[in-house]
Amino acid sequence: MKRQPNFLWIMLSILLLTLNQFAQGAISKNKNKLLHTVKVVYFYPADKKLSSDWKNRLDRTLKDISSYYKTELGNSGFKSDGISFETDDSGYRYHLVQGAKSSNDYTINSGREIENEIFEKLAPAINPNTEHILVINALSHKDENGTYIFHSPYYGRGSASSGLCMVADCDLLDPALLTDASTKITFTEMFATNKACTVGEFNSWYLGGIAHEMGHLFGLPHDHGFPNEFNSKTISLMGEYGSRHYKDEKWGGLKSAKFSKASVFQLSSHPIFTQRPKPIQQKNEFLLQSFKLFQAENTTKLKLQYRAGTVPYGVVALIHPYNTSEYLSNSFTAVVNQSNSVEIDIVPFEGNIPYEIRMLFLFDNGSVKEYRKMVSHSNEGDFLTINNFGQATVNDLIRVVENDSLDNQKQAKLSVLNQLLQDDQPINLKTIKKDSIFLSDAAWEEAYVGWENPARNYYTAESNALFFLENSAKVYRKGLYAHAPSLYKYKLAKKWRQLKIIAALRDGAQKPEGIQFIIRGNRKILSSHNVKPNEQYLFDLDITGVDDLELLTQDQSGNNFNAWSIWCNPYLIK
Repeated sequence: MKRQPNFLWIMLSILLLTLNQFAQGAISKNKNKLLHTVKVVYFYPADKKLSSDWKNRLDRTLKDISSYYKTELGNSGFKSDGISFETDDSGYRYHLVQGAKSSNDYTINSGREIENEIFEKLAPAINPNTEHILVINALSHKDENGTYIFHSPYYGRGSASSGLCMVADCDLLDPALLTDASTKITFTEMFATNKACTVGEFNSWYLGGIAHEMGHLFGLPHDHGFPNEFNSKTISLMGEYGSRHYKDEKWGGLKSAKFSKASVFQLSSHPIFTQRPKPIQQKNEFLLQSFKLFQAENTTKLKLQYRAGTVPYGVVALIHPYNTSEYLSNSFTAVVNQSNSVEIDIVPFEGNIPYEIRMLFLFDNGSVKEYRKMVSHSNEGDFLTINNFGQATVNDLIRVVENDSLDNQKQAKLSVLNQLLQDDQPINLKTIKKDSIFLSDAAWEEAYVGWENPARNYYTAESNALFFLENSAKVYRKGLYAHAPSLYKYKLAKKWRQLKIIAALRDGAQKPEGIQFIIRGNRKILSSHNVKPNEQYLFDLDITGVDDLELLTQDQSGNNFNAWSIWCNPYLIK
């Protein structure tokens, strides 16, 4: 494995120093008034009372997490005061919300329900669309054996402008107990059953969990670091199991998990840490125009060309094989010193399986423009971008699916891939003689989607997790990728009588307000329906006399985040 060249770290250090000088100037001018803060919500169920020491414990927790960020950024040359939490005259400010239900009525899947309760009660004091919010849930209890049972949602999402993360609390969550290597605890949570350890190790897990999810709150992706950045005694906080090793050395474990250089590179421009007044909502005009991988001496290079109204200061590339977890993504960084292109040195690919490459273009107001691509490395040394599915790339995907012994949808996925191998030219709806066809096999007149590219009979090639058309744990062989806002337009030549089509959101879409699915014929709405996650709606329409057929999706929330629309089994009958 090739190490990152030293000159790159020199360039990164210079850039971090420059960003740091900007940040310190802004903080100095506004030292009595923080421009950007994280608001903290403490959520507890209807059958639980606040303990007498809850605030002191959480004060110590917030202070410790903030100090960790300050140290990690400082070790890479970026000085900050850590995380700027909201305060009042008594110190850290907590927004208390008591839930409508008893503790056992909330589960790890109750995140959206809890969010709705919080924002209904705290509006307009807290706005999830414009603020960064840490939700600490008092959703744990001891069973008859003394085992702590955690059933709090646990996740994080965010960007420069807003974000939210949910974490769990209990009476033993306290950084003051990180040194306790004698008191024992047993706990059960979403990733562990009857885990027995010391109270010190438990706090490494759960304080580390807060630090990790807050990384997502600030927009950080999962990141294993660049090759050889970490060793057997250290680990990346945003990588696999990194959240379990927060300040381990305090109780006798590993050295504390660290932020990768790529994570610091991204955090160095985040408004929470810079306190710069530059507008977060400012839209950066940016378009990735070309993507190329090539060999240069003993290095693989990724060359990206783009058109930019606002030039990014840097780029992070995260790369992992298609058949491994994104937690194991290696990260590579480059400082942008040209207005329209950048090259990144990456580790040569191993084998000929597909890889996912996630590219984050970083702007100095903290915003990020993201692109994903899947590529295959052939035996001849060529790199193939998996967008148009040639035989070689589909065969690579087939090998990956065949080797996944735990996938209960394996046969359905293999059927889709074999179907892609055999695809001919799209059907001409004006001349086809058959009495019925799948519309997704036909040629469209016009198509666009809100993310990536229009696609027939698969979802999107941007990542392995999103490749197949999946709804209600079922893989559909026929359908249209329709990430909202989207349009598919067909010329029917008035030859078809009936359209049957299922509207749904792809499994995993967190879009509680739903997506509006609209079908128009001859520029008039024939039918429409709002579909929410875990729902389906069957359109069964008479389309006699229709020449122009349009399938549209629209996001109800005003943005296209998580708008994973899908048209399943679109069937035309004469």
